[in-house]
Amino acid sequence: MTIEKVVSSSAQHGGSELRRIDYLDGWRGLAIFLVLQGHFFAVQGWHSGRMGVDVFFCLSGLLMSRILFQRRVPLATFYKRRISRIIPAFLLFLLIVFGIAALIGKQAPAAEIVPTTLFLRSYLPADFHMFASPYPIGHLWSLNVEEHSYIFLSLLTLLPFLRGREGGALIAFGFLTIAIHLSYYAFPAIAPPKEYWIRSEVAATNLLLSAGYALLRDRTVPYVRPWMPVAAFVAGSALYVGSVFPWMLTMTVAPFFLAFTVNHLAEAPQWVRSTLSLAPLRLLGIASFSIYLWQQPFYQYKRHLFAGLPGHALIGMVLSVAIGFLSFYAYENRVRTWLNRVW
Repeated sequence: MTIEKVVSSSAQHGGSELRRIDYLDGWRGLAIFLVLQGHFFAVQGWHSGRMGVDVFFCLSGLLMSRILFQRRVPLATFYKRRISRIIPAFLLFLLIVFGIAALIGKQAPAAEIVPTTLFLRSYLPADFHMFASPYPIGHLWSLNVEEHSYIFLSLLTLLPFLRGREGGALIAFGFLTIAIHLSYYAFPAIAPPKEYWIRSEVAATNLLLSAGYALLRDRTVPYVRPWMPVAAFVAGSALYVGSVFPWMLTMTVAPFFLAFTVNHLAEAPQWVRSTLSLAPLRLLGIASFSIYLWQQPFYQYKRHLFAGLPGHALIGMVLSVAIGFLSFYAYENRVRTWLNRVW
């Protein structure tokens, strides 16, 4: 099944993805696996956790672009499906995290809770960065980027002069995020005070480039050979080895390689798709959102929660996956299915 067919099916069913492509679920599984490995079994000098997030951004850009610009799903339907996909699990996570904090006498102030709930915590409060927060919310920066990008992409569909030109425009916006990033780096005086690399105007590069290329890939497919997506992935992955390449390349050059790879998985060798279609990767991919949400507390507090226990990293990772699957099958998937049916 091609990428176009699965997105067509998703669009016709309101984005519910009733028909799935196994290797795309596996691509999601690869993304969350890299995040888990980077958090619990980090390899010195390899930014695998960030690579996992970028791998997911590229797939998200591809799918959202096809749904919004190719299939032209009505925005009301698009937002309903995004809400049912993200909001229930997200709010449950925040309710439990901030609820437990209150029970143990560490109640979060409104300045922490409100921006986090509104997907603005990577911006507000500016003088207290989310990575400095005592609550396990640092990973939500990527969710902020996702939501901001969804809104941005949906607004572009309202511009009639872009009709048929969205691919080039999205790639241009991707280059703009790179330019902003380089400007922040070269001129610190104009950069936000802390951790500007997680702000959406910088961090959306992978998503925008992949979204733009998704609309242009049909022009290049006849020239793509099976080895090319493999080579692109290897080249992109290598740039995350910080002991060899500057960190900046992961956000300015690697996105081009990863966007090319995910957009041409259908042209990759069969063994690539078969590997990504392995059941463990697919299962990780299907429950990846819940796993991503719940791995953070175990990662952030693993030394405190499992102090004195051998293999505290392994315990933390196993619990992250177990709680993530429980959250997905017992709550996230049930609520999403119900909301989609009601809507």
